[in-house]
Amino acid sequence: MNMKKLAFIMAIVMTLMVSACTKTPEEPETTRFSILGDSYSAFKGYVQPDSNDVYHYENIGVTGPEQMWWSQVANSKGWILEKNNSFSGALVCNYDYVNYYGQYSFIRRMDNLGHPDVIFIFGATNDAYAHSDGNLYDPVVSLGDYVYSDWTEEQLCDFRPALAYLFDQLKSLYPNAKLYFLLDMNLGTGGVTEQRRAEFLESIQRISHHYHVDCINLWNISKSQWHPNAEGQKNIADQVLEYLASDEI
Repeated sequence: MNMKKLAFIMAIVMTLMVSACTKTPEEPETTRFSILGDSYSAFKGYVQPDSNDVYHYENIGVTGPEQMWWSQVANSKGWILEKNNSFSGALVCNYDYVNYYGQYSFIRRMDNLGHPDVIFIFGATNDAYAHSDGNLYDPVVSLGDYVYSDWTEEQLCDFRPALAYLFDQLKSLYPNAKLYFLLDMNLGTGGVTEQRRAEFLESIQRISHHYHVDCINLWNISKSQWHPNAEGQKNIADQVLEYLASDEI
């Protein structure tokens, strides 16, 4: 083999070696997010499963899904909605206050969120408002004790143990997902005592801290008929986006 031919072969070998060692930059994957929520997030035609109860937002001026807080967040961030498992009227805990909603609690739906990178948990309002005997503002859901393991079925009918169980299981079911709890700081106002409102807020923040779940505190949400109207949905989206920006997500 002459020197020119050998040099040519060596040049080809070196080129192949360099190509093999050079990594082609991968396109960044689009973040996928899911929602575990109640009526604040439940828009007709945009919940999964589609048998979930929704809220009639057209009655308060929210006429399209693009006005919902989650749609505005998705559009701003370039994210994709993986699954919106929101059920109007649902509680976090299993308390069955009108022989219906208990079976659709957050902890009974939490295993149906797809494969998200981010999970927004938006609830607790109905736990604070839960009622019986036709009295909308008779708060019968017990806060219960702070329980962080070995939960009983009876304890899961109380708010604090149920929320702890929810966080514990979500972290197990979706170990690679980032969790955010959206907290309406006006929770329970106008219908329950200030003491009960304060106890719910303190409970949520304490349990969130225990499980290292980010808690996004939402203020001054514009509402009609106790639900975020078009302006309120934007209030929520703006505050969520502001928090995400500070969290570098």
